[in-house]
Amino acid sequence: MTDQPHVALPTVGDQVPTTGVKKWAFGARTLLDGFFRKMTILDIEKDGVELLMKRLSRLELAIIDGTDEASARTAFIDWVEEKDEGGWAYYLTKKAEVDRQEAEAQAKIRHETIIASAREEAVSLRKKYPGGKGATVGTVIAGLADTTTGKTYTGTSGAYTHADKRHSVMEELLVGVSQVEDWPVNACAEVDAMNKLLIARKITKKSEIQAETLYFHAETWNSTAGKWQARGACKNCGVWLKKIGAGHI
Repeated sequence: MTDQPHVALPTVGDQVPTTGVKKWAFGARTLLDGFFRKMTILDIEKDGVELLMKRLSRLELAIIDGTDEASARTAFIDWVEEKDEGGWAYYLTKKAEVDRQEAEAQAKIRHETIIASAREEAVSLRKKYPGGKGATVGTVIAGLADTTTGKTYTGTSGAYTHADKRHSVMEELLVGVSQVEDWPVNACAEVDAMNKLLIARKITKKSEIQAETLYFHAETWNSTAGKWQARGACKNCGVWLKKIGAGHI
């Protein structure tokens, strides 16, 4: 049996910064205070948490009163290692919980920001054509956001039919899509944008496209109103978008 490599467990010193100690202590005490206020006499960790909060306060005051950070930090670490009554373990558990929640919240914001970029790309492109359809743009413009890479792509209606390269996976996605609109299934701006993504990412098969990672936004030219306006996916595109679990915002 092969011996497993020894992994050293984190020490108290690993958890306490070497600089900005007073600020760290204030943050740790504030975090604990938020949980302490909700604790009852039935919580076995309460006394240990209160004791640690008082020690963190002393750490702050020591630095304010002139004790150098290194000495104050060492004294605090010694206290935790010798006199802590469970408050430190409680702090580490709650800190990890708060950090995880914050990371999830930030990830959600980044995800939503990338999704929103599909709309931004489409709007940015259609602003270049205030008069609507012309020689270089069709009646529909699409933005595509890829949450896997954070990159965006644009497409215009009719462009795919004249593309220098039609990706094999895009052709595969269109197989079985019946034309239920007044235009061919390969004529949409979403098809053009998706083709660009497949080429850029060097996708080789449909299974490499992860569901719920691609989001489209389309703008169509309203000739009657004389302006661009947002629209959902057409019934043609709705079929192949479903195949890959793509969204339309």
